[in-house]
Amino acid sequence: MSQIEVLGMEKRAYRRYPASRKAYLVVGGEPLRCRLIDIAKGGARIAAPEFATPPDVLHLVDPARRMIHLTRMVWQGDGQMGLQFIESRAFTEPLGGAEGAGRVVEMVGPWPKQTQGN
Repeated sequence: MSQIEVLGMEKRAYRRYPASRKAYLVVGGEPLRCRLIDIAKGGARIAAPEFATPPDVLHLVDPARRMIHLTRMVWQGDGQMGLQFIESRAFTEPLGGAEGAGRVVEMVGPWPKQTQGN
């Protein structure tokens, strides 16, 4: 996601929309509950635990929109992180909470093994 700062105003590739809803971050098959702060066509900002080493592949499961996003982390700090969407897919299967988020990511796959520089 490109952004340019002009006269104190932030310009982004896509408009961000406030979300403030629960979501799940699935890392290596392990689901973590997080909070979606805002979302855009190209990415999202979430409240989530920070990683000492950023994972190569993260999946953001948005139960309210019934979407799974293959993402990469572009920044993290102060209990938040910015995610760039690489690929997004809809799902219809029942989620069933955090445990179901990992299962749904596997069911909707296969996903690329690497983001290949994205």
